[in-house]
Amino acid sequence: MFAQTLYFKNVTIVTADGYHHGSLRLQGDKITALDEPPRGRDQIIDGAGGLLIPGLINAHDHLELNTFKRLKYRAYYTHSRQWIEDIEARFESDPDLIEPRRQPLTDRLLVSALKNLLSGVTTVCHHNPLHPPLRRNFPVRVVKSYEFCHSLFRGEEPSASYHRTKDRDPWMIHLAEGVETEAEAEFEQLERLGLLQQNTVLVHGVGLTFQQRQTLIKRGGGLIWCPGSNFFLFGQTACVQELSQVGKLALGSDSRLSGEFDLLAELRIAHQTGQLSPQALFRSVTSDAARLLRLREGGRGQIIPGGVADLVLLPPTVADPFTRLLDLTRAQIELVLLAGKPVVGSPWLQPVFEATKTRFGSVAVDGTEKIMSRKLIRRVRSSAVAEPGLQIGSGEIGD
Repeated sequence: MFAQTLYFKNVTIVTADGYHHGSLRLQGDKITALDEPPRGRDQIIDGAGGLLIPGLINAHDHLELNTFKRLKYRAYYTHSRQWIEDIEARFESDPDLIEPRRQPLTDRLLVSALKNLLSGVTTVCHHNPLHPPLRRNFPVRVVKSYEFCHSLFRGEEPSASYHRTKDRDPWMIHLAEGVETEAEAEFEQLERLGLLQQNTVLVHGVGLTFQQRQTLIKRGGGLIWCPGSNFFLFGQTACVQELSQVGKLALGSDSRLSGEFDLLAELRIAHQTGQLSPQALFRSVTSDAARLLRLREGGRGQIIPGGVADLVLLPPTVADPFTRLLDLTRAQIELVLLAGKPVVGSPWLQPVFEATKTRFGSVAVDGTEKIMSRKLIRRVRSSAVAEPGLQIGSGEIGD
């Protein structure tokens, strides 16, 4: 039996290269055509002039930490090591740390899935070990082919973790997460270790000098930028223009312990720095992120025939479509499709759920009525930890 074919008409298709008014056909978990006439068995969905974009990619998160409040104990730090020491010193004394650490790991991870999905993220990179719940049937795609070291001052010895990394996979490390000479010196230490390679991906890079950024580009490495976390901890962020210009920059939300609420909020902070154009920011959460993380599944971060059907429908706009993400709230997202299946959407898009035989129920996202896959609703109901702003309705429909 063939999967139902969905045909989205009257949409503006937005990719890193540009945008145009057109149509898209998908079958199962794949995009099968762009801008072709509908066929007899297509389930036609009128997109009402909305923007159809690739599912967003969150290049840096700590998925077990998103039920924590945003915390710090000084006005500003000069290095992340100081913040970590402050946090760990209060594990047994600060209620804001004690209670989240008692929560079941599975429930904390589910909140992180919701944080990402509700903001249009369909792929997230977790900078920690892949806990068993992340490996199979997790509600959002989690990057699995990578290696990491926490930092030069914490966790596994960097050379050991790098040399375990396959050439085709990224190797990630928090580096230069600070504003004084200690952060700057970390880059030179990494270079002495021979770990500035084509698959090296630095996270944060606040303390990198101009010359160090040029060296990183020359070696073929890249940077994941988390400006919200940087401003919260240090009062400043990395310089990223040169890296963006060569496609070596991705945006990450970091966890809610230091970062913004979600990737949409992170995009707004990034835009406020004035460093990148709206189109460059779009690339940092779509095609450039996919390239930096070496995502090999066809089409992630893009909209191409044969590519994976991870898609997000946004409301129409009369402005430049690339600016739409920069003032968007998650309640305004019309539809999130993961592998061709609807996860959450506006009630007027109920036909998408019905056509894909996705049972659904009523929810509210920040007070706005939505419908959500019943499978996900059941997981939310069984969780002891709630995602802020998400309310589950009393009834389930869509049988």
